[in-house]
Amino acid sequence: MLAVMAPAAYAAPTIHFDGGSGTTAAGTTVFQNFDSYAPGTLLGTKTYAFDANSSLGVRPAFGSTGNFASVVGGGTYTVNFAATNILSFVLGSLDSFNKLTLLFADNSSVTYLGNQIIGGLPYISGDQHSPLSNGVVTYNANGGPLIVGATFSTRSNSFEIDNLARGGVPEPATWALMILGFGAIGGAVRYRRRATVRA
Repeated sequence: MLAVMAPAAYAAPTIHFDGGSGTTAAGTTVFQNFDSYAPGTLLGTKTYAFDANSSLGVRPAFGSTGNFASVVGGGTYTVNFAATNILSFVLGSLDSFNKLTLLFADNSSVTYLGNQIIGGLPYISGDQHSPLSNGVVTYNANGGPLIVGATFSTRSNSFEIDNLARGGVPEPATWALMILGFGAIGGAVRYRRRATVRA
């Protein structure tokens, strides 16, 4: 009898929104804050680095002090990074037409629209000051496929982001491989010393 095995089903990443905060998740490191770009620099399709004087986006109300990225109507911005179990970023004035797609190491993806980006919490669409629409959002892969990228897009103006951060504790399998690797290196060094002493 032939048994067909279904692929393992993974839970979607958990989403945590810390409205009114500008501090990315504990254990993460900011890898993109857009400060190295001159204001007005094109980052992707209809996506720009802006400072506080932009007319095509408003700096996120919390935690954004230098430049920020603004995806304007019909634009997209994709960022790829080393596989991680946590992605965190500062979000500004979330709109109902903003869209985020998380990309995973197994080539799958998941897309969030509007308040799904913040886990379905209530918010005020487009509010530039409210902690319901501005803060830090964090995605945790929870043992599912690791996150390797994100695409920010919007149908209308604008989707503002800053301080993209990745990190978190390596998965248990990663720790096991690291320990095995260190053990192999130690064994090789020990064997080499023993061979040198006998010669």
